[in-house]
Amino acid sequence: QHMKSNRPVPKYFAGTPLSLEVVKAIDEAALPCEEGDAELDEEMVGTQVAQLFGDFFHLCAALKARPGEPVTAEDANFDTERFDRLLDVAPAEALDSSLEVLGVLVDAILSQGCDELAASPPKLRAVLLMLGHRGLQDPTNFEILKKILELASRLHAVPSARDTLVRWYSALPLEVLDHHLAQVNQLVTLSLMDAQFACECSNTTSVEEGMEIAKYDNCALHVRYALRLMDMLWRANKQRQARNQDWRNRRKAQRLHQQGEALEDESLSFLPFAQFHNDAINECEGILKHDLKEILDMQHAGKPFPNPEEELRKDFGIIECAFVLTAVSKVRMLSIELLLIQREEVRAAMVMQATLSGARTSPFLVLKVRRNAIMEDTLQQLALYDAQAYKKPLKVVFDGEEALDEGGVKKEFFQLLVEELFKEDVGMFERIEESRNIWFNKNSVEANRQFELFGTLLGLAIYNEVILDVKFPPALYKRLMLGDDAQLGLSDLMQFKYSLSQGLIALLEHEDEASFGEVFGPLSFAVDYECFGGPRAQAELIEDGANVTVTHANRDEYVQRYCDWIFKKSVERQFAAFQTGFNQCIRNTLFRQLFQHDELELVICGSMELDFETLEETTKYQDGFTKTSDPVRWFWEVVHALDEQEKRSLLRFCTGCDRAPVGGLGQLPFIISRAGQDSEMLPSVHTCFNHLLLPDYGSKEKLEQRLRLAIQHSTGFGLM
Repeated sequence: QHMKSNRPVPKYFAGTPLSLEVVKAIDEAALPCEEGDAELDEEMVGTQVAQLFGDFFHLCAALKARPGEPVTAEDANFDTERFDRLLDVAPAEALDSSLEVLGVLVDAILSQGCDELAASPPKLRAVLLMLGHRGLQDPTNFEILKKILELASRLHAVPSARDTLVRWYSALPLEVLDHHLAQVNQLVTLSLMDAQFACECSNTTSVEEGMEIAKYDNCALHVRYALRLMDMLWRANKQRQARNQDWRNRRKAQRLHQQGEALEDESLSFLPFAQFHNDAINECEGILKHDLKEILDMQHAGKPFPNPEEELRKDFGIIECAFVLTAVSKVRMLSIELLLIQREEVRAAMVMQATLSGARTSPFLVLKVRRNAIMEDTLQQLALYDAQAYKKPLKVVFDGEEALDEGGVKKEFFQLLVEELFKEDVGMFERIEESRNIWFNKNSVEANRQFELFGTLLGLAIYNEVILDVKFPPALYKRLMLGDDAQLGLSDLMQFKYSLSQGLIALLEHEDEASFGEVFGPLSFAVDYECFGGPRAQAELIEDGANVTVTHANRDEYVQRYCDWIFKKSVERQFAAFQTGFNQCIRNTLFRQLFQHDELELVICGSMELDFETLEETTKYQDGFTKTSDPVRWFWEVVHALDEQEKRSLLRFCTGCDRAPVGGLGQLPFIISRAGQDSEMLPSVHTCFNHLLLPDYGSKEKLEQRLRLAIQHSTGFGLM
């Protein structure tokens, strides 16, 4: 039966009469064959595939999971199994011809505009089917895929359309998200490789090479289009991860595990975020430098980034879609940016010194401190500088000591200052024993300046690539990066105060409304807590909360307000000062654009995973030692036999820190040098260069004994 002729025909529909019979035939062709059925007519199936991809109406109406029900912004109503089955049985010739007509259809949409598509979920659904065409995996068909990605990029610019696609991807089978991601990642990789080959790139670290790659065959433009679809896939994956980590689903999984069963829920599965990394981007430093140069040039010109005028952009969109970067690449980009900033600070300081008679302006941020008054001295000296000075390279001098700070002294300064700020008698922080985390002390009487100092300390450590030994819960990094937009609740509390979270969960899971008050009461919207040197204090969670009873009906609000009080209101003054200090350092940098909140801990604290086998593979040798020298072989045999804590002590001895940098120990430049003939001397280190000086000991036993002794006596001196 044909559609009525007086019905308005949307501009994307084909010129032929729109037939519901064709939609029905497509659906039937995708049904599984029953035993005894006649073999499928491949020619008929091929016809249905061509009709599906050649007509916009068929893409909108066919292959519904629940025929007769509408497509909504929450539900694509897309039967992915039948869609895959249809493509599985279609002959290759039919797939090729259907791809050709799909290309014509996408051209029509791009030329006529995608406003109707963006405004209507039933029409937007067609994009999912377009991207599922098997032929798009073939590099020879990438020109058609590029057109679809341009369409996806335009839809990405419409928040309602983008959010609808994200919700659909978050609910569809994970293999759909996985397939579309792999397809687009492949296009990006091959496009960049083709451009590098065509441009005859010999130095992939050069920004000029990055510019050549960007210009070749509109490579930067097509990569931007691809990254925007990847952005929607990444957002969908984040939603899936959030569902997976929600306390309700974690409890459900826990109960099933106790019964010997597993929670099987497709919507809770998500892809490892490493699958979003693109090797071609991460391995070409010239591309990273090119995009960094573009954004810095726009910032200096006072223009917005990203530029809303697409045709004026020259970048690949990497900073806009930083999820394609590994943590190592992000740190590299941040380091390049900070190096440029610090060079500008040094240049400006030298110009001022040359132009102002008698002026003495250091190109460095120099702090001269006493060991026994490190916090007071640091506070006083930082107060003399403005926030821009924090971007200068840091140099530290300990009063009365002659050591030249080439990195080791700076590392020790951060270590000592963190230890001072965390001291129990200072009272700034409290230790949560069950999670071994540190949190702000709500009873602290310390001035805001101390908390601001700690925030500044974190920023300075990032700038100067120093790893800090701090153990905050993930909720702090989430709030530090997202500010007031951070949604903190019971799932976050489970990572922080597990016992308390279990009590609140029990309250939420209690089913019998009649016995709720008896089991949990009397309970009000108020929190009692210990106060230093006095009686217990009380904080009200809502106005007059002490007189508002918690009931079965309002318990959800109670739990959320309790979590809000723990993470925000109880420590508002302390956190605000801490955040101010941190923001002073990272303001006007790309830090928040590059890093997610769950990556901030890795950047500040380093990695707890220590792979000494990888460190052995990347270690360099000097002054007569090689990897086959007896003392070198003995050293690594001793190292690999150490327990976990001993390895951390060794790493601290050699580098000033017991954690690995971002990317693991393989990223740590480590050198072992021959320090003279066999002697009774202990091994020594240049911590600033991660450089171990090892005498040419005559036996493995002597090497181990002298190394252990050196590690035990390294605290407080021996840093060079």
